[in-house]
Amino acid sequence: MKNRNRFRLNGLAASLAAAVVATGASFSAYAADPVKVGYLIPLSSSAASSIGRDMSRATQLAVKHINDEGGIKSLNGAKIQLVEVDTRGDPQVAITEAERLISNAKVSALIGSFQSSVTFPATAVAEKHQVPWVVDLAAKKEITERGYKYVFRPTQVPASYNAQSMVDFVKYANETTGKPAKTVAMLYENTDWGQDMANTLRDGFKKIGVEVVLDEAYPPNTADLRPLALKVKGRKPDVVTVTSYAADAVQLHKLLAQMRVSGMAYIGSAAGQIDSNFIPLVGEKIANTVYTTNGWAGYDSVINTPFAKRFWDEFVAAHKVEPNELSVSAYGAVWVLKDALERAASADPKAIRDALATTKIVDTDITKLLGYNIIIDETGQNTEKGFVMQQIEGKAYRTVWPENLAVKDYKMVWPANTSD
Repeated sequence: MKNRNRFRLNGLAASLAAAVVATGASFSAYAADPVKVGYLIPLSSSAASSIGRDMSRATQLAVKHINDEGGIKSLNGAKIQLVEVDTRGDPQVAITEAERLISNAKVSALIGSFQSSVTFPATAVAEKHQVPWVVDLAAKKEITERGYKYVFRPTQVPASYNAQSMVDFVKYANETTGKPAKTVAMLYENTDWGQDMANTLRDGFKKIGVEVVLDEAYPPNTADLRPLALKVKGRKPDVVTVTSYAADAVQLHKLLAQMRVSGMAYIGSAAGQIDSNFIPLVGEKIANTVYTTNGWAGYDSVINTPFAKRFWDEFVAAHKVEPNELSVSAYGAVWVLKDALERAASADPKAIRDALATTKIVDTDITKLLGYNIIIDETGQNTEKGFVMQQIEGKAYRTVWPENLAVKDYKMVWPANTSD
């Protein structure tokens, strides 16, 4: 009887082995299950939805490239499965969706969700459930200053870095052109991001001796910003800073141009002014009076590797628009998560969190595309990112500052003759 049972067991083992060979399966099949990643982004009902669309396109392209190249190799080629949801720019929607993605969809990590007012409360959900969240572009400084262990920001820095770059550029223009700006009007949306930007701008301009003659917040998505533009015209500033998303930025810049607000330049804050809809909607004549900060140095500076060119060419071919800082940063955030997954060799949220906390990506294809290294500090922040200043020429964004990143064949126009 014992021999008969042994024979049956041996026969079963042989059959199983044959099935494994025939189907190409392996005993580590579970390791090759897709890694679910929740992605929260505004795609509708928000002033930022056009930016959200560009970021979504880049995020999906990054997932495609990673999966096409063999997925997560340390997990036997596991693919990343992106579970995308629309936040509609609503913090409560994001909170609810984050809970659902974690509790029902069982995601291993989260990415998103661009807007500070949405990202700040939603990341608290991830921290509560101990699921890592890779912040793509939200700039509220407190996002990484709450002592959280599961929130990481590799492709963005607090808004103060962006605002300080605007101040530093004005100081540079004042010192190098012989045509100094003496007054500034500050326009900004009344959100966490807008207020953070304004706080740094206000103090920064004071320190360099530029007088703030108008300091005005407004509700985002305001239907008629004409009264605000009239205030600017009445103060006759040398420089106007505009901290707005696309719809408001387009309206403001059109109004300022139509009212022939005199001055040297309009300076944007790496949001509405680098949105892919900005130049088509305001027209080149108005756009060519605009400077804007940018967290990405642009085509002329960084599209010089096969990796970068593949990203650029495929994005343009698919969507008929050029990538901007927002889409590049979104693309990069996925590659940072990929790096962590490879080192974690696990889809377990805690293992991924531990890998993200020790991220150090230096001089690689992705950092060459981004234009900066990624070294996560103890707060979850990458402090390697910086901002450049660009001037719009025709349909192109030309980096003019700092000098080491400036486009060599372009001469900065200052003043930009905003009243013409």
